[in-house]
Amino acid sequence: MTGPLADPAWALTDDALTLILHAGRDIASTRPSKDEITGLAPGKLGGSMSESLWRKDAAILRLVSAVEAFTNAASDYWFEQVRMPPPSAPFTWPARVKHYRREHNIDLSALPAWKQVEAGVDLRNCLAHGLGQLTPQLARDERIVARMKSIDVVVAGSMMRLGPETVSKLTTACVAFVRAVEAELVSSLP
Repeated sequence: MTGPLADPAWALTDDALTLILHAGRDIASTRPSKDEITGLAPGKLGGSMSESLWRKDAAILRLVSAVEAFTNAASDYWFEQVRMPPPSAPFTWPARVKHYRREHNIDLSALPAWKQVEAGVDLRNCLAHGLGQLTPQLARDERIVARMKSIDVVVAGSMMRLGPETVSKLTTACVAFVRAVEAELVSSLP
């Protein structure tokens, strides 16, 4: 292989894909328990998560984190390759999308699997910041229910309910998205 893809520094794509695939596979062998159907088992403060649910939640957190880390590192590496200092940017997802559009002329929201990755980001935010309940910001978003369907998540009231295919759908989307970002960046190198 020749060209930028042969550069060992693009191993960051391999690293991201490895993290994504491991996160997705870590829960593949778990069987749903009866607790998973209801989501909670009795506990002192109203319940505790079943093992299979917290493993899915952890996989979601890891999947989205790997994609975030990859998009940040890939952008920095691109600037290193063109021998320019990378611009600093606050890397929330809206800022990341603007950064890629402005600095790389790449519309992340037009890439394959963006819809599912965006849903994964929303789900991660729900899990990390709302303990499974919609955050006030997500609750105001009228498009949340439609986005969640793309990764087999049902919004029930203020809660998000993961389906049996949530992690595998998000894993597949994260792999496709990382590969698309890399291809776009590599094709724009001088």
